[in-house]
Amino acid sequence: MAIFSDGTPEPGKAVLLAEDDPYSLAVAEQFGGMEVIKEKMARGEEAFRRLYRELPALMEQYPDQWIAMDADGIAAVADSEDKLLAALSDRGLYAGDLFIEHLNTQPEIWIL
Repeated sequence: MAIFSDGTPEPGKAVLLAEDDPYSLAVAEQFGGMEVIKEKMARGEEAFRRLYRELPALMEQYPDQWIAMDADGIAAVADSEDKLLAALSDRGLYAGDLFIEHLNTQPEIWIL
């Protein structure tokens, strides 16, 4: 299995972390090891899928609010991104482990 990291050795190129590569394993160790990275990626994907699966109900319940979700559900809701991040920090949660979205009921439309 290969997974992406945020490292970019060349502009526009992602680094693949491979379980059988010593360099990849060394990089992964900085983040808790390959299993931790895989688990965080799987939970992040589930949070993303859950958010968009529940989006219509969330938009109705929390219009124009900021929401943070993980694979288990809603972690926090606030009326600004700063307040959301503060609420997460107060609860000892790391924003990087959550999927954060603004439930904008009137998005701007850009024509490019």
